[in-house]
Amino acid sequence: MASDEKVINDRYAQQLLTRLTEWSSYKERIQAEHQIMPRPARHASVMDEVQALLPPGITQLYTHQHEALTRALDGEHVTIATATASGKTYAMALPSRVRRHRQQGATLLCIAPTRALIQQWQERLQAWDADLRVDVYTGDTPQTERAAIRTRAQAVITTPDMLHMGLLPYHRSWSSFLSRLQDVIVDESHMYRGVFGSHVALILRRLKRVLALHDVQPTFIFGSATIGNPEDHAIQLIGQDVSAITENGAPSGGRLTLLWQPPDAQSYIEEAAGLLAFFITQGVRSILFGQARQTVERMVRYTRNKLPSYLQSKVLAYRAGYTPEQRREIERQLAQGEILGIISTSALEVGIDVGDLDVSIVAGFPGSISSFWQQAGRAGRRNRSALSIFVLREDALDQYFAANPSMLLDQPAERALVNINNPYIFPQHLLCAAFEQPLSLADQRLFGAATAHTLEQLVAEKRLVRRGDYYHLRDPRKSVAFQVSLRQVGVRIPIMSLSSGGKERLLEETDIYHAISECHPGAIYYSQGAAYEVQRLDLSQGRIEVLPNETHFYTEPIVQTDVEIIKSEQHQQRPQLELYSGQVLVTREVQGFNRKHNQYRNILEQCELEEPLSAPLETRALWMLIEDRFIDALIKRRLDPAGSLHAVEHGMIALLPLFVLGDRRDVGGVSIVPFHPQTRKATIFIYDGYPGGIGYSEEAYRQWHALAQATLDTLRKCECTSGCYACIMSPKCGNQNRPLDKTGAIYLLECLLEGDK
Repeated sequence: MASDEKVINDRYAQQLLTRLTEWSSYKERIQAEHQIMPRPARHASVMDEVQALLPPGITQLYTHQHEALTRALDGEHVTIATATASGKTYAMALPSRVRRHRQQGATLLCIAPTRALIQQWQERLQAWDADLRVDVYTGDTPQTERAAIRTRAQAVITTPDMLHMGLLPYHRSWSSFLSRLQDVIVDESHMYRGVFGSHVALILRRLKRVLALHDVQPTFIFGSATIGNPEDHAIQLIGQDVSAITENGAPSGGRLTLLWQPPDAQSYIEEAAGLLAFFITQGVRSILFGQARQTVERMVRYTRNKLPSYLQSKVLAYRAGYTPEQRREIERQLAQGEILGIISTSALEVGIDVGDLDVSIVAGFPGSISSFWQQAGRAGRRNRSALSIFVLREDALDQYFAANPSMLLDQPAERALVNINNPYIFPQHLLCAAFEQPLSLADQRLFGAATAHTLEQLVAEKRLVRRGDYYHLRDPRKSVAFQVSLRQVGVRIPIMSLSSGGKERLLEETDIYHAISECHPGAIYYSQGAAYEVQRLDLSQGRIEVLPNETHFYTEPIVQTDVEIIKSEQHQQRPQLELYSGQVLVTREVQGFNRKHNQYRNILEQCELEEPLSAPLETRALWMLIEDRFIDALIKRRLDPAGSLHAVEHGMIALLPLFVLGDRRDVGGVSIVPFHPQTRKATIFIYDGYPGGIGYSEEAYRQWHALAQATLDTLRKCECTSGCYACIMSPKCGNQNRPLDKTGAIYLLECLLEGDK
């Protein structure tokens, strides 16, 4: 949104690449180039009333901003799914600004997923309208200020967590604010997917229910990154029609994107750090994304080591774990251009103002095409082109993109999935809703067809009491929202750090499923870069005790996984196999663990647990029945059937993020040879790694052919002979990547895909 666009320099990115290739023989490392052409601004005419209400220095609206304003003022719920730096913040906020002008006293609720975004929203809204009282309401808001905010609030900015725990349960004390609410902004809504998104969808439904009690029906305005299903995803979040705006009217200087293959002797994080150091020495402001906290810290060290001393202070890291004060100071330096290089986790993927950057480097695939373009898009100016470099890991999915760059660069973003009827999440939010106002069967309109059965189940469990047509909490005096964590499923287990003097402190919290695999006795557990050895895991008391212990080894669990089919819900008879989808019970039993050398990663010692640990996981899965003739053919060719199925399982899980907006770490699998006791055939299972499921396996079921074909292509093109981390090995395999048979997996996939379309 601007009145005066400068001439676009669409050659700038190519000039940066020329500098780089002249400095070194790096050109041979480029696997692919992708050019997005510059785009001029497209403006819409604006009414005089709106013209007077635009932010300072702004005189025009882009077409997508004008369309969002028009639809929202007409009462439509809207999701704005346009690229980074397209002016979504003002597009989301403008309808409320106009409505306040027309209707004195109208209020605004803004929901953002991170504290940094909340601060940015407060600053922008306040700068836009000095007469508007903008209050932040989060867990950091002092208790002494909360009552005053509830009575004076005009615009409130909060997190989903605080909406869930601090506003909805006490909505009656917010009646003055809620009864005048005209607009609800849901920023960065693409982040609300999977388990977190399922929680948020139910919270937004609870919000709509509470607002109906206050006799208001505000307009919901979503701001989303580019995802494959923006309209459908927003509908999932509020259970009501939403119109999507995806045509971007903002200008862009264009983008040159490179796929970059490090040489064999160089790790991808050292390569990425070297690229960042080069651009810093050239005075080019750049951002580098790593996919884990410790990876980011290592890249900071590598980058500084490659820089002269006077430039080392111009490189900073940004990630969760720093204090709010530290993060605010880094954000300030970024926005004001005081630093040349920033290295971040996905924490800077969302719309925090990072100032003008010219180069973005993505070290390792971030888990989804949508996230990749979000990270790449953090560099770029409206008047000149940007350079983005994707540094490839030795990983099956990264190397798939190296061989098939169009599958990353030319494909639409994945679909974001939520599941409001997850049986481990849904009942908890019905209990929260019952505290806010007793439930009835009429609430099925908001919460879906599973409501009636779940309400009766909660009555049978004596958590609700039915009185006439209404369902009440058995103890209505205490909010249950504090018992429901949005970031994980199930009961939280504290991890207590013990000191030699007997004192203890809360280190972190986890859930039972992570506890048995990461916090068994003898496990080495890392937190904020420090190592701890687990002394005790007491599941009956819900307690984990650890001692600080810096060791030369780390631990990996030895896991035996069993799958019981509870219910088959979908079935496909494909030419060469039967494919099913449905409910399963997964039991992962940790029988022991390996101690592995920190540097060399070889096994130093194998240890057995005195008592194996297990936790049943009721979830959703797809399963493939492999005909006996294919097992016989593998044996005849002297290939290992168990290793072949295991390799197919690994390969398909590794490439699943191609087809669903998720992470391979959220998916599990097991292969059973010679036969599964229920199917009576050799079977491959791929299951969601969360109780109740979150839709990943169902999407894999729906797109089975494309997923299997992509897996086969990856295995064929990988140059290794017996399997590697670029094709069939998995860093999370509970069986230490044994057995695996790459040749057998290729043969099996060829058989399964024969005649398949």
